[in-house]
Amino acid sequence: MKKMLSGFILALGLGLLNQSFAFAAPIEMAEKEARPIEVVVNGEFIKMDVHPLMDKSHLFVPIRALASLGLSYSFNPSTKITTVQNKDGDYLKISVNSKTAYKNEKPIQMNMPAQNKNGRVLVPLRFITESLGYTVQFESIRKFVFVNSKDYSFDPKLLYQEDLQAARKAAIALPIHADFKTLGTLDGYRLHQYSFPVGRADTYYFNDGIFTFVQIIDGKAIAIGQLFRERREPSQAAGNVSPEMSLDTDPIMEPYNHGNVIFYDYTDGTARAGYTDDNKKRVDIDTIMNIYSDIIQKLPDHR
Repeated sequence: MKKMLSGFILALGLGLLNQSFAFAAPIEMAEKEARPIEVVVNGEFIKMDVHPLMDKSHLFVPIRALASLGLSYSFNPSTKITTVQNKDGDYLKISVNSKTAYKNEKPIQMNMPAQNKNGRVLVPLRFITESLGYTVQFESIRKFVFVNSKDYSFDPKLLYQEDLQAARKAAIALPIHADFKTLGTLDGYRLHQYSFPVGRADTYYFNDGIFTFVQIIDGKAIAIGQLFRERREPSQAAGNVSPEMSLDTDPIMEPYNHGNVIFYDYTDGTARAGYTDDNKKRVDIDTIMNIYSDIIQKLPDHR
């Protein structure tokens, strides 16, 4: 399976190098229902032993994950009350299966109560974070959750730093904004792929079966358009992209005319980077992913 997927993805990514671009069927891992939801806090992906769970459009996280958000917490097993506190001293008290919480001892109502599943206390992420001064954004394209403290702002200079790996990690940690109706999502577990022009971090395309073309302008990741093309189905497009667009000559692809690098993951917790070197030889570099941002690897020669 890995060999087959590797060949498919590299044919897509490296095919941008002045060659015609052929789309194969979207990648789907049928044995898994859905890809885990990733959480980005103040521009950094965080590692969780249990990924967030979606229940009736509400996102739940284990209480231990709150430490990654800069919040302290405690759980009283006798009363089954969870207390969560921010660095300013504001705190929430939440009881499992109760829609009434207490912020600084004043009752407030929750849409969904905390839950106990398999011995783990899960709390609603948006309610917790927004009640304690954070902003929360859900990006539907990649199904990522972005949590920012009130004093956080992204520095666009990060995209142009000397460390190109760090710059690209900063790029994919920005929520993708679209001012058009997106093509939605595809069923099943989808592998993620990013392609950047050689030497750049301020533009890329993301592929999970649907291609999303992204430019970062003034520190904001903007989706230019999306394209879905499969041999047995009519092409679909959204935004500033035509279903008949040429991936050799379309102006969107101009940044890739001098070559591109590609990063993608597998279902076994590993990732691969691929590019064509100066001798026109394909180079693959594999790594283990401990956290989502590990998908972006360090490449030689400022690629």
